[in-house]
Amino acid sequence: MIGRLLRFFLFVLLVVWLLRRLLGYEQKKTLREWITTLAQALVISSVLFFALYLFGISLH
Repeated sequence: MIGRLLRFFLFVLLVVWLLRRLLGYEQKKTLREWITTLAQALVISSVLFFALYLFGISLH
């Protein structure tokens, strides 16, 4: 389990390093906006599903 987490962490570090080296300023800004929007959508989705769970609504 620790080995998988370490491997995943190293992979993420490699991807971040490559993106920082290869992308220009404007591309980084666009990528940051896209990632922020994706993170907000995931938080909203998780809150919605948690509320549905609390009310006993199942989406099966």
